[in-house]
Amino acid sequence: MVSSGMCLVTHCYVRDMTQLAAKDEITGALLRYTRGIDRLDGDLVLSAFHPGAMCVDYGAEPMRIEDFVTYAIPKLGDAYSATQHRLSNVAIEFDEGNRSAICEAYVLAFHVKQDEAAPKLHTFNGRYIDRFERQSDVWKIATRTLRVEWSRIETLDETMGGAWVESGRDRSDVVYQRP
Repeated sequence: MVSSGMCLVTHCYVRDMTQLAAKDEITGALLRYTRGIDRLDGDLVLSAFHPGAMCVDYGAEPMRIEDFVTYAIPKLGDAYSATQHRLSNVAIEFDEGNRSAICEAYVLAFHVKQDEAAPKLHTFNGRYIDRFERQSDVWKIATRTLRVEWSRIETLDETMGGAWVESGRDRSDVVYQRP
């Protein structure tokens, strides 16, 4: 052990391991959200948030996550034949006591809308700025703020050939099947 006015090496190790485990749990919550929103699985989306968590700048007024799920899941299912939300550049910063964290994650979301003339691809590029809290020993989102960087709508004139199996947009998708 080293203690020359700095922190003890063992203490730093424990703090780092605690934060490493927390980062893994936070990343899991982010991924449950993206899978849930793309598979139209409201329960999975909700599992990433603490009850009553707030979604800010998703509309005119902040809304509780439960209200967002009730509104967004059927709307996405009706409006789009496929969606895919991808996360990158995830940065997580903890407060002093490791009880809360700010997480910034870039989101690139693709939405395919079937149009009478040709399908349209709606692309959204932005950021989720999440306040995660550790409540009852579980890290989940307490507040999510959405920011847009850019968006685009384009016609899908052609698609790749091949005998592809389409993804399911519910619990019938292969990802839910367990051997």
